[in-house]
Amino acid sequence: MYIVFDVGNTHMCTSILRNDGFVLETFRKSTDEGMTEDEFYTFFKSMLEVNEIQIDEIKGMMVSSVVPMVTQMLEYFAKKYFDIDIFVVDINKKLPFTFEDGNNPRGMGPDRIIDIVQALKEYPDRNLIIFDFGTATTYEVLKKNVYVGGGIFPGIRTTFNALFGKTARLPKVEYCEIGTVLGKDTVEQIQAAIFNGYIGQVKYLIEKIKEELGEDCFVIATGGLSKIMGEKVEEIDVCSSRLSIRGIYTLYKMNME
Repeated sequence: MYIVFDVGNTHMCTSILRNDGFVLETFRKSTDEGMTEDEFYTFFKSMLEVNEIQIDEIKGMMVSSVVPMVTQMLEYFAKKYFDIDIFVVDINKKLPFTFEDGNNPRGMGPDRIIDIVQALKEYPDRNLIIFDFGTATTYEVLKKNVYVGGGIFPGIRTTFNALFGKTARLPKVEYCEIGTVLGKDTVEQIQAAIFNGYIGQVKYLIEKIKEELGEDCFVIATGGLSKIMGEKVEEIDVCSSRLSIRGIYTLYKMNME
């Protein structure tokens, strides 16, 4: 079996994979920079017991993390409890894509790398647009296997929270899909404008990307809101909630061969 950790700013996903890469189970917890390797082992062990998973032999552990303190904790965890050197996703690994001239790859996060890796494996020989809807929403654009560029903007929940945090009188509003752009009170008006505006933003970006590229693209959505965005944005061709987890495993196998 393999253990895969996908650490985001808000949540940390731990997945148990069979030897062939099939995801048996995934469990999530809030990302906690202060958690120790011993505390995480207690959580990890309890999740295995709850899900009735027996680990006979761990062939490898791997992590994609945007939180350096959690990466370090997982390295300690893997070494202390399983005597394994964990595989850490970064830009220095062997990658199945190159960068178009003018791009600076040094700052590319591991979460974006694994999305690209798996998208290229599942949808080869295509121009791709990959949206990842998380705390931040990112998009990557590839012309075949060449990275052309991308973008980053606040996730929809981050947008709701920012509005509340920066205004004196507006209430804190939970994310909620609303079927109109004409809210009847303050709460509905915030929900209507942000939700529908977000959909419009994604649709416009896809249109402009295709226009700048001068070619058609296959559009992939992943991340927490990918299903909802896939239903509302007809330009999205496929939603893949486990793209990241599979991408970590794919990159690991590519570099271990």
